[in-house]
Amino acid sequence: MALLILRKDELEVLSLINGNQINSFSVLNGMDGFDRESFIEKRETHKEVIESFVNDGAIWKDKAGRPYLIRELQGVFNIINSPEKTIRIKAASKKDLVAYYTYVGDMGVIFSIGKNEEFYTVAYTFNRQLLSTWFYDEFIGDLGVDNKSESDINTNWELSGDEFDLLTVMIIFKNHLKQMDGGRQLTLESMGDSDVLSYINENNYFNLNAEHMQKILDKDNLELMLQSLSDKGILKMNDQVIDIHEVLHKGFEKVNLRDIVEISEMTPFMRGKNLYITNLGYMIFEPVMVNPMKWRISILGLKVYPFKLLGELMEFGPVQASELLKKQFKEKL
Repeated sequence: MALLILRKDELEVLSLINGNQINSFSVLNGMDGFDRESFIEKRETHKEVIESFVNDGAIWKDKAGRPYLIRELQGVFNIINSPEKTIRIKAASKKDLVAYYTYVGDMGVIFSIGKNEEFYTVAYTFNRQLLSTWFYDEFIGDLGVDNKSESDINTNWELSGDEFDLLTVMIIFKNHLKQMDGGRQLTLESMGDSDVLSYINENNYFNLNAEHMQKILDKDNLELMLQSLSDKGILKMNDQVIDIHEVLHKGFEKVNLRDIVEISEMTPFMRGKNLYITNLGYMIFEPVMVNPMKWRISILGLKVYPFKLLGELMEFGPVQASELLKKQFKEKL
């Protein structure tokens, strides 16, 4: 693996000399200062950068003095300027780092933006296997995840928007009840208590709408959705007691939740998902852009191979696009 650490003017020069148009999937698309007017103003600076790269051997000139990238960098910036797709990766614990995997076919480049955009790094060349190793080392390996489970979990569910909202409320409230004196259990009766709404409003981790939650917690709606979630195997009802899947509710406890990684694609649809890294397993939450919207939740055991985990993270659900959005999407291609 090779690594470049670049200033912005150096990045601009390499992209310009590559010659390929920056497409809508490129990490450079829309970046501040990446436009014709800005480049004209920086012409002299760019000339100095070109000469520096010529001296370093990264750029060569033909007999007419026209600059060209060496073959290696031409291939790298073919991918950066005109990728097939770009995936954005951002971890909650690494606030100063945003990484992008940008690729064409089986080959890709990892493009990272440093703190305050003071520098940029380009690591190449990657395929999916190498990317999975990099992802594990960069975002999971140093967390010290405590693998106590002997089982290798692999399960998933698809929930309606209301079912997902109810599940998140129950997870938040169940963990709250656990911390109270006596460790109160989550029951159908407790879900109808006004304390649920007031607590959720004060601890609204998932940005839930208060009025919508009031409707969901209506007794008739609540019983129907609890039965649906029970049928899907995401919880069990024992008399009045509600038992949520262990990884789902314990995974969000502070002692078990190690990090949250956002994975999204740079397209007009901006599909994305969150990976919750816990001591009990990997939880993946993804909104599916259909009408009405659905949610996919997957849980993978800590023994899962990094290649399989990455495969789950880089595949997104379908999109039902409006005719206007379809037209705009075609115009950008």
